[in-house]
Amino acid sequence: MTKPVTFGERLREIRKSKDLTQRDLAEKVAARLKAEDRRGFDFTYLSKIENDKTPPPSIAAIIQLAHVLETDADELIALAGKVPPEFGETLKGSEAARTFYRSALNADLTEEDWKSLLNELIQRTKVRGDH
Repeated sequence: MTKPVTFGERLREIRKSKDLTQRDLAEKVAARLKAEDRRGFDFTYLSKIENDKTPPPSIAAIIQLAHVLETDADELIALAGKVPPEFGETLKGSEAARTFYRSALNADLTEEDWKSLLNELIQRTKVRGDH
């Protein structure tokens, strides 16, 4: 059985595929975070993240990393073991969403089951014209 890829490993893989140095990526992310009045982000911190010497950063930093790397923020957020902010807001505001989510978890769904549910949802939203 192969070991699952870590957040740091995946981040390094994406960064290298974009031909960015740690310093370049860290500077771009730091500038974006500073524009949001958030904490800094430097290449030594990025190195620790990529080498799994420190836990993944905040969701805000992960979103900026994904933006700079032009990659899927949800993938990185999931690898970090975190939840996208809009998920929490939806669950907080909707009893039906909480019940649905809990029921799905309790059903011990396979990947194929999740895909089937997704396809059904996509078909329903197409019929309603919500796509």
